[in-house]
Amino acid sequence: MKLLYIGNKLSKHNRGQTVMESLGPDLEREGFTVRYTSDKKGLLWRFLDIVWSVMRYARSSDYVLIDTYSTWSFYYVVVTATLCRLFQVPYISILHGGHLPNRLQKWPRLSRWVFAHAYANVAPSGYLYAVFKPLFSQTITIPNAIPIKDYTYQPRDTRTLHLLWVRSLVPLYHPEMALQVCAALQHYHPCTLTIIGPDPQQRKPELEALAKQWGISVIFTGKLTKAEWHQRATSSTIFLNTTRADNTPVSVIEAMALGLPVVSTHVGGLPYLITPHETGLLVPSEDVQAMTEAVLHLHQHPDKALKMAEKARAQMENFDWSVVKEAWIKLLKS
Repeated sequence: MKLLYIGNKLSKHNRGQTVMESLGPDLEREGFTVRYTSDKKGLLWRFLDIVWSVMRYARSSDYVLIDTYSTWSFYYVVVTATLCRLFQVPYISILHGGHLPNRLQKWPRLSRWVFAHAYANVAPSGYLYAVFKPLFSQTITIPNAIPIKDYTYQPRDTRTLHLLWVRSLVPLYHPEMALQVCAALQHYHPCTLTIIGPDPQQRKPELEALAKQWGISVIFTGKLTKAEWHQRATSSTIFLNTTRADNTPVSVIEAMALGLPVVSTHVGGLPYLITPHETGLLVPSEDVQAMTEAVLHLHQHPDKALKMAEKARAQMENFDWSVVKEAWIKLLKS
């Protein structure tokens, strides 16, 4: 069975690895033939490459998979879906963007044009499923997968505060908040922070200046491979997720699989991933004081932090590809 996978494959350009760079190879190992587009860096070149690939390969594909985000890339989703309908090729929209519910409200007709005619809309979280299912009956849930065997569980001692933050250094993910939390924590206990992720907007000097101004100990590693950041994580005790909007971030899934207690903002799909005081802690978006207090709570109750991490790891077992693949195979071979 042949698949054409449309999305952003930009890790070779110092950008974070996207879902297509893990899901595609997983599907290949199950016997599917997958063609990818696009790895072009420039927005215009990437858009043109996607259009050319759809026109050339869609008709010889059994399905077209489309990674669907809520930013400017929604435009190539519209174009891809339109061409697939013209060529009478079934397409599957894989929903990722935390702002997609806003997109539905602002562009209802264009959204219906894309999602109402999809063979399926795949939501990786209950968050987007709850929004899309009442509007588009062909919406199903298939979580983002991780190879759980590659994630060694390690108990953490939260009596020491070694914080870890993993994401692209862009305003949406709000790395400044991690710096602010670390600065606030130093009034109570020594604290260090490691920030891992690509820097597409060259924000590192600005963030380093803030760290120096606030007198905090921060290491910026830049982009690392998964194996490299997993190794870095062995010396960390608490994971921070400060995003302003999100769906189901893989970095949080990975942190939970590694045994890191997670403190995250209460946005998008995070409440569907984290059960407060059971598998992690949630705080209001941009509330530095609340996140600081949550970290201190884990610091003061290390046994509770350990139990939360154990439950989170058990939950992540259901995200292993050996489980998730059954849903993909059922969808693509039905």
